[in-house]
Amino acid sequence: MLYMTREERQIQLEKMVNTRDLGGYETQEGYYTKSHKYVRSTCPSGISDDLKEQFYQYGIRTVIDLRSDYELVHQPHSLKGYKDIEYYHINLLQNENMSVLPNDIKDYQDLSGFYIFMIEANKKQFKKVFNIFLNHPYDCTLFNCSAGKDRTGVIACMLLDLAGCHEYDIVKDYSESYENNIDINASLAQMMDNEEAKQYLRSSPRYMMELLDYLREHYGSAKEYLLEIGLKNEEIEQLIENFTI
Repeated sequence: MLYMTREERQIQLEKMVNTRDLGGYETQEGYYTKSHKYVRSTCPSGISDDLKEQFYQYGIRTVIDLRSDYELVHQPHSLKGYKDIEYYHINLLQNENMSVLPNDIKDYQDLSGFYIFMIEANKKQFKKVFNIFLNHPYDCTLFNCSAGKDRTGVIACMLLDLAGCHEYDIVKDYSESYENNIDINASLAQMMDNEEAKQYLRSSPRYMMELLDYLREHYGSAKEYLLEIGLKNEEIEQLIENFTI
């Protein structure tokens, strides 16, 4: 059976509860997203050798780390250099001095505004990410930020929309991060210097719905966005073919 439940998509890893497969979602044309193709994750920093091997046995051969340079220094990626896994760093925040949130986060009304800023200000980086996907057609690719919610969530949104998944599944996939991250949100909150910033630990369905509305209004879909940032139509069709069955 190609459909997967939330529990089946969840990858059971010690202390990394917000790690899950993007497979098993039905598309609007009746296909399904492939499992063991894309895995969204929190940052695997300081994990045990057993957990590294668990990722490897799951099939991970490519890693895209979406964090800032600051985050890389303070929490080195444990899968970088592990066996034959290829590691890539694509900074989706463009700010070397950023700690957890960009300094101008208060300029956004909520996280949906931040996500919109992300796809508009980081088009070169988004193209690099999707070129990596394109250049690894048979690999299982893990992409992560710190909490596996925001930068990771926007990339997951783009992938699922590109595959033609139903919007309610895209929103649901995003909103699961809050429940998954309940235990680590307390430690993340300690890294933030004011109460106002802590609201950005949430993953309200509304945030993703507003991002999708913006994407529809200004581009039409993830496919048109990728065309706008420089991918070719045949490359996009190849990405879809690689991700659906």
